[in-house]
Amino acid sequence: MTFQTTPEAIKFISESQFIDYDDSFSLSKYCSQLLRSKEHERDGRDIVIRVRDAWSRLQENTKPIWNDLTEAAGLYPYLDTQNLSTSALLRYEYHKSPFMDDIFLHEEQQYLSVVLQSKKSVVVSAPTSFGKSLLIEEIVASRLYKQIVIIQPTLALLDETRKKLLKYREFYKIIVSTNQSPDEQKNNIFLFTGERVVEYEHFETVDFFVIDEFYKLSLNRDDDRAIALNQAFNRLLKFTNKFYLLGPMIKNIPVSFKEKFDLTWFPTEFSTVAVDEKSLEITGKVKATEKKQQKKAGLFNFLSGLNDQTLIYCSSPNKATTLGIEFIAIQKDNQINLGIDNPAETQDILEWIAQNINPRWSLIDAIKSGVAFHHGALPRHLGSSIVDAFNNGSIRWLFCTSTLIEGVNTSAKNVVLFDKEKGTKQIDFFDYKNIAGRSGRMNKHFIGNVIRFEKQPDQMELFVDIPLFDQENAPLEILIALDDADVVKNVKHKLDAFNNLDEDLKKVLRKNSSINIDGQLNIIALIEANIHQYRYLLNWTAYPTYDQILAVIDLAWNNLLKPGENKADIRSAAHLAVLTIKYSQLKSVSALINDIINDPFYIERYPDQQTRINSMAFFILNIVRHWFDYKLPKWISVISDLQEYVLKKHNIPFGNYSFFASSLEHTFLPPSLAALMEYDIPVSAINKLRRFLNEELSSEVLINQCNNLTDEALKSRGLINYEIKKIRNAF
Repeated sequence: MTFQTTPEAIKFISESQFIDYDDSFSLSKYCSQLLRSKEHERDGRDIVIRVRDAWSRLQENTKPIWNDLTEAAGLYPYLDTQNLSTSALLRYEYHKSPFMDDIFLHEEQQYLSVVLQSKKSVVVSAPTSFGKSLLIEEIVASRLYKQIVIIQPTLALLDETRKKLLKYREFYKIIVSTNQSPDEQKNNIFLFTGERVVEYEHFETVDFFVIDEFYKLSLNRDDDRAIALNQAFNRLLKFTNKFYLLGPMIKNIPVSFKEKFDLTWFPTEFSTVAVDEKSLEITGKVKATEKKQQKKAGLFNFLSGLNDQTLIYCSSPNKATTLGIEFIAIQKDNQINLGIDNPAETQDILEWIAQNINPRWSLIDAIKSGVAFHHGALPRHLGSSIVDAFNNGSIRWLFCTSTLIEGVNTSAKNVVLFDKEKGTKQIDFFDYKNIAGRSGRMNKHFIGNVIRFEKQPDQMELFVDIPLFDQENAPLEILIALDDADVVKNVKHKLDAFNNLDEDLKKVLRKNSSINIDGQLNIIALIEANIHQYRYLLNWTAYPTYDQILAVIDLAWNNLLKPGENKADIRSAAHLAVLTIKYSQLKSVSALINDIINDPFYIERYPDQQTRINSMAFFILNIVRHWFDYKLPKWISVISDLQEYVLKKHNIPFGNYSFFASSLEHTFLPPSLAALMEYDIPVSAINKLRRFLNEELSSEVLINQCNNLTDEALKSRGLINYEIKKIRNAF
């Protein structure tokens, strides 16, 4: 058989029970032609990957030919070393990492590794399966730099990175909390989000930094965290101009950025995984309600026939939860046995959920059936446990949101795009490719499958505007953080009004510049205009009354919320104030969930107990992660600074909310103990050990002390298997 087109070759590989000598030779000849052409090299590599997937169906004596083509495609990690010539073996060894055991780099990884080891800055745009993150570990393993900052967009991704880098802890102290200080004797790696880089007060020097998913610097992506990320970027550039920025599918970066730094800009489409896309989109004229039902039935029918790990992308946490629960119910109604074994790993997860959320929460029943949902509302440690169970095969179907897609690497062979939205907004082509890129995994699945129930978005090219270097559209929040010399001439006028403010106010606004400046100025004006009312409502310390916290939240709600911003089902400032007071009294997420479940208002609203348990468990978990863990403490801290500025100016006693903001953010633990949560340790375990732990000791010492105790000793303190394993794996 002769091959004229790539789709023809792919179809042949996919459908062949056995690829005989003649067909294999003909296919290799076609593949070789593609690999010799820069324009078609990507197609040639795709064919090589598919042949590696079909390796057992390949005529044995043609495998050396395909081994040579694997090398020609630059896919050194896939080579079979038994069939290599001496010269090929030398090239293979050249692609072995000199810093990591048994790790081989593909051709383009090796090129970038050499550039990075020459201490040159690198900006990379490459597909998910390229292996960009592996180069972060190689930099660490090489010990080239002493003080390294790694910025990643989610705490889940940072925790995954922390676990990978633990093997280097003898040389580096790994810092994951803003309460930790650098080790003066050792070198340090700081694993932070952009916000934490801005807040951290103990940087003495930085030699090198990484920004993962650097496209989030762009203001055009409508990301709440873009301003803080730009501020973090600006802060780190004051220490060093050595960096590694990585992201997917970026067409170009600002010319002014390229010109300012001696950097290597490296856009590539090199992929180590082939992807098959299949459409199950419902076409034709169908009523919206009918289409919704058909789509759901089609999804459940499709999932029932799969045996491989599958991610199902949903638009929101609520959708992921609801679909997961419905999928199990349908299987039970149809008496379908999903055939999943539940090892001790998942049994331990179930025990923790029953004790700390609710014994009847539907996630328990889901996990027993090999199903789970994963989204930003879950406690972080539980989310990471679910991902581990998914990667280990004890969870087969994982209903998830962009939190998982953007935040964690999985071993999914299949990715189902069920929704066309991300939150309330339509996903664009960039989002779509990012989601699709999560299918397949180097050295795990050669081919990933993407199944979509919606139309593929129109193609687009992403140009990343970096406001630090494209200042014309930079907001005031970014400009005020820049040194005067770094502000370009034609935008200096934007700072005129700010520069006319008094120095004390400018200091406050700069401190809180990740929060809307106009909103802060509005709050100051409101306090000034109603000073006789606010002098009592805002003058508090420690724990506030309901009226006091309502006054603070009301100011923030009306002036700091952006139009269309996610409120996590909170209806008003008063609604949030009620829950805040209740949470501060109970000091426990599980107690708050049970309190709400048994509240007469919610009993009347959700008469069915199971529905009420599912709805309220999700509602409270979502509130805690969205509001109490970060946003509300940040708001409270900002209002604290603003009221202090105004009341102090008028010689009126002022409040200080730092204790309450810190207590809320740290789940009512001392900051030193709360830092243990950054090591994937549940707050439930920390509370059980609290009276045995010395708050003055570092997180690492505390974890080591716990690990020196036997399982029996930890169980005598009330810990369950899940919590003990988390401590054992923390450090």
